[in-house]
Amino acid sequence: MTMSPVLQAESRSESPVRVLVVDDEADIRKALALLLKCHGYEAHMIASPAQALADIARERYDLVLMDLNYTRGVTTGGEGLDLLGRLRAADPPLPIVAMTAWSTVPLAVEVFRAGGFDFVQKPWDNARLLEIVQAQVAAGRARRLARRLEDDARDVQGRILGGAIPEIRGYEIGTAWRFAASLGGDAYEVAPLSGGRLHAAIADVCGKGLPAALLMASLRATLEETAAAEMPPVEACRHVATQMSARLGPARFVSLVYAVLDPATGRLVYVNAGHPPPVLLARDGSSRRLAGGGPVIGLGRDVDFQEETLALSPGDRLVLFTDGVAEATGETGDEFGDGPLLGHLRQSRPRPAAEAAADLLEAATEFGGGALADDATTLVVDVDSRPVHH
Repeated sequence: MTMSPVLQAESRSESPVRVLVVDDEADIRKALALLLKCHGYEAHMIASPAQALADIARERYDLVLMDLNYTRGVTTGGEGLDLLGRLRAADPPLPIVAMTAWSTVPLAVEVFRAGGFDFVQKPWDNARLLEIVQAQVAAGRARRLARRLEDDARDVQGRILGGAIPEIRGYEIGTAWRFAASLGGDAYEVAPLSGGRLHAAIADVCGKGLPAALLMASLRATLEETAAAEMPPVEACRHVATQMSARLGPARFVSLVYAVLDPATGRLVYVNAGHPPPVLLARDGSSRRLAGGGPVIGLGRDVDFQEETLALSPGDRLVLFTDGVAEATGETGDEFGDGPLLGHLRQSRPRPAAEAAADLLEAATEFGGGALADDATTLVVDVDSRPVHH
């Protein structure tokens, strides 16, 4: 039998494919050991479920071939199904193939429900069994690689979003974020500008998972460029649109709020490109929304943007958030929406920015029954009520 590219690569790198065989019958173990070793596999023989669990805790395998019955006279497969579930919990990507002489359709269904990847009836056909082993080893190694890449991507994204917020004189800043999947498409950026001004942006890339995370990393780098160049909001959004249009593809888009706060002149200048309108909350509890500016970036269309200006006073709080917060859905199908959101922001107004950001995210999560259907990010910026001297 010709080995798959995965197995050939492993052979070239002198990393043998390791198969764990779990069966209480010595003759079965001997027959499987001979078959597997003759075809280049490293076979390890275990006689009981307890031994298998102990071995899995110590060693890494590419495949498990396991019997479903271990007590003499028992044919239900219950022991094997319990072992299968525990092996899956210990090593989720590990392929597990169940073997039994007492096969039935309901038992095969239970094997797949418990997390088995294939089912073989004893006595087995050698060629068919080897085909299953080869296919499952290749699939298992692909799953491990994908999981490793996702773990690496999650680590990178966590460091991008979870890094320390810079301390910027004249402002107090807090953030909180939570992804619906292991990776997400939300991004934010804060940076000091000349003259005591502050750049604050929040964005949401359409979609979830690895594609959205890759686009988010690209978008975040572009936002850093615009801040370093101290672009005004309308110019920054045009630059983002130019840079991201080729990366997004025809079915993806980015919503974005790009704001520059200037307490010295008492102005907040911003562009809202199709994003949920942030809230500018005054010390007395009154609020204004950052609603104007233009449509989302992407969807294969050319757009332009318009800057809007709001008055800015010492003691004001700017609250930016993604639609995972505003559109959190309760048990009755109602969205978190403006009413609960504004009420919560007024209630948390006395709290520091970092606590307010975390509280808003937690309030949306609780409204959604303890879970969010979309990525959710909050960014809170307080303008210091004390005068800043330059």
